[in-house]
Amino acid sequence: MDNKKRIECLIANVDKMRENTQEMRMWKNIPLAKECVQLLRDLDDPEETPMGKALACEAIIAQLPEYDVPRLVLSILRYKLELIQQSDEQDPERYPTAEEVQTEIQRLEDYIDTEHVGDEEFRERYHRHLKSAPIERTPLWEENYYEVEQECDRRLGDTPRGMGFCFAYWPTLRSVLAERGILWQSPHELNPHVMFD
Repeated sequence: MDNKKRIECLIANVDKMRENTQEMRMWKNIPLAKECVQLLRDLDDPEETPMGKALACEAIIAQLPEYDVPRLVLSILRYKLELIQQSDEQDPERYPTAEEVQTEIQRLEDYIDTEHVGDEEFRERYHRHLKSAPIERTPLWEENYYEVEQECDRRLGDTPRGMGFCFAYWPTLRSVLAERGILWQSPHELNPHVMFD
């Protein structure tokens, strides 16, 4: 594939990712994100600067459910950091800085470091208020996430994804996960004093 085709494919994928996000189906963005990163890595057009590629990484990450696929997001963040460090374009008013990306990396590294950073400590450190199921921070969750969401989407069909959707989604998610031997508690169960819509 030539550079022009790579760029066209990259733009089309990011556009599709934005559509998926608007439809509340971010899980569909996982394979698209992986393809986008490979396209960026293969792109050897001298007009495409490292900072331009770093900004493309930023657009890709924005369309991913980062706490459901933190290891994938971390891999893209590390690539983004590498690109920023290679770039001559260092303007903190316009571009992300290496320090900002390192902060993002640290947050997700803490999230997946369940051995040293518990849920309560993570929530306090990063100002998150809702408890989450411990399984959500594991490789097992991430490895199954795409297929589980695909099956939930199939089962939920055309159920409107607006207010109240969580009350159809959570039991479906619990059921699909249980079929895979994964025990999970919903945000409602873990945060009984919070009103969800």
